[in-house]
Amino acid sequence: MHRFKFKLEGVLSVKLRLEEQAKAAFASAMQTLNACEQKRDDAAARVAAYEARLEELVNGILNITEITVCRDAVRIVREDLVEKENAVKRASNRVEMCRKNLSNAIMERKTLERLKEKEFENYIKEYNEEERKQIDELVSYRHNAK
Repeated sequence: MHRFKFKLEGVLSVKLRLEEQAKAAFASAMQTLNACEQKRDDAAARVAAYEARLEELVNGILNITEITVCRDAVRIVREDLVEKENAVKRASNRVEMCRKNLSNAIMERKTLERLKEKEFENYIKEYNEEERKQIDELVSYRHNAK
């Protein structure tokens, strides 16, 4: 009997490569998200530091120049924080998209692997049936030859 050959082996190998690419894209997106979150946290810490400094200036000896500079710094750093929040949202959306792509790639690969397993089981059944037939023919030939 002929050797087992899965007709969709090429498709399965492509799906495996696509899954690996999706894993790499997901890992890259996660790294980007983590970096954006770190930058956001740093900006939030800077805002808190400037606000604390502004509070000290307002409550201490009034120096209008320093208060104005500090107030402007708070405004600029808050704008930067808003930009960082937007970057985190974009990165989070990208991670979610990559997660869906990875999930789909895994599902498609597993589906093809299950199909391959079923075809292999059918092949084994056919092989065993063919082997039984050959054994029966051999036994009947030997029995008739006597």
